[in-house]
Parts: sequence; C-alpha cells; structure tokens
Amino acid sequence: MSKQFVALGLTLVMAACSTEPGAAQDWRTVTQSRRSAGEERLEVVVEYGAGRLRVEPATPGTLYRATLRYDAERFTPVTEYRDGRLRIGIGGSRVRGKTKEGGRLDLAVGTDVAVDLDMEFGAGTAELELGGLRILSAELSTGASDVHVRFSSPNPERARLIALEAGAASMHAYGLGNANAERVRFAGGVGEVVLDFTGEWRADMRADVEMGIGSLTLRVPEGLGVRVIKDSFLTSFDSEGLIKRGGSYYSQNWDTAAHKLTINVDAAFGSIDVEWVEPATASN
Repeated sequence: MSKQFVALGLTLVMAACSTEPGAAQDWRTVTQSRRSAGEERLEVVVEYGAGRLRVEPATPGTLYRATLRYDAERFTPVTEYRDGRLRIGIGGSRVRGKTKEGGRLDLAVGTDVAVDLDMEFGAGTAELELGGLRILSAELSTGASDVHVRFSSPNPERARLIALEAGAASMHAYGLGNANAERVRFAGGVGEVVLDFTGEWRADMRADVEMGIGSLTLRVPEGLGVRVIKDSFLTSFDSEGLIKRGGSYYSQNWDTAAHKLTINVDAAFGSIDVEWVEPATASN
C-alpha cells in the first residue's frame, strides 16, 4: 500500500505544479447555511480538488455554514443537503495554475449534532479544527497537501474511527487524546507526519500507522501507558522512555496506567521518534 501512496502523491504534486498560461478565470463566491431544526445526526461529505480548506465549529444554533470561492470557468460548485446529509465541494476540470492558489472552502459544522465527516482533498492547505464537535467518525483523504488537524477541546462523543490518509504531504494532527476515539488510523506515502496524543483521555485507544518514506513523530503525554509495535524496513526508531519486551516496546507504567495507547507502526524508509510531553502541553 505504501508504494501506491508514493505514486499518488508524486502524481498530485506534478499536477498541482502545472500551469496554463492565459487561461481565463472568473472568480465567484457562494455561501450557504442552515439553522438547526432538531437534527440529531449529520453526515458531511466534502470533495474538494485543490486550494485552501478550513473546517471549524459553527456558532450555536447553526447546523452548517459553507463559503466556497471558485473559478466559474473551470468548476461547478456543489452544495446539497437532504435528510441529514450535506455534500459540498467543486466539480469540473483538473485544478491547475492560479486556481490552486485562489480557491477556498470554509465550512463550519454545528456543535449540537453528532457528526460523521468524510473529506477528500487534493492539493493545497487544510486547517481542520474539530475540537468541540460531536464526532462519531472522521475520515480525511488528501494528496499533495499541508494539513493541520486539531482537537483543541474534548469530543463529547465516543468516536469509532479517526482516519487520515495522505499521499505526498505534511500532516500534523494535534490533541488526539481529545478525539475520544476507539481507533486512529494513518496511512501515508511521502512526507512529514506528527501525531500528537495530548488531551483529555477518557478511554484507551489504538493507533495504526502505515508509512512509505518520511519522518514520523509520536508526541505522547507523560503518564499515559504506551505500547509500540514496530514492523519497519530500514527505518530508525528512537525508543527513549520505552522498554523492549518481546516484540513490543512499553512505557514503564504500562501495567498501572489509567489509560493506554497501543501504536502499530508499519514503515518502509525514514525515522520514527517518540517525544514525551507534559500532559497539559498546549497543541501547536
């Protein structure tokens, strides 16, 4: 699978760097919002080719609010809502040149409704603030991007899965302890990855990490029980603070810790670093 992510990432990088001199552009902005009407659950599907993507909590009483800036010469906006399902994004020709720089999607999601997020993002930058949302599941698939995901406050729901998938990308996820997830999954091809597990821990968590080429930093709070299972090829591993027992690496407090994090790492080339931080350390 790692080879597939590498190929996907490099293809998207080449596409994003292409240009079409003299191509016409007709920038337009569309905004759509909806007030809460007693909905208990919301499915959000985002399909966005390239540009800048931002997701954040909405103001009280708002189910969602979306602002989309797009080039009408190349794209068609998609904003559909029906029976608790929101689909938003753009459709049209492949993103090239200045379109990548100017396109933007800002999405605010209500905090009074349980949410399933499904986001596909091509190239550009993404800032996802999921703290405060009632996340049941969140899946993000991206190509050649600079992505920051944050859980700045605890998730009131018990999430089934937080899944992050990247081709050639810089991926930083902060406050995963606040995600209150049964499982976190990351799969990446080429890039720099930071997975920060600080936050308010309420239950145990499993994290599955698959990487092709790049660096992986695991930021874990002191006091958390940590177990790392490593299956890697030509990958350096900084296991400071961990003790090897059998085929796994354990924190010294594994047997007595109130909450435990099990990390399965499958990496090809690169480095894996475990960084211990104060439990109250703020996410960057």
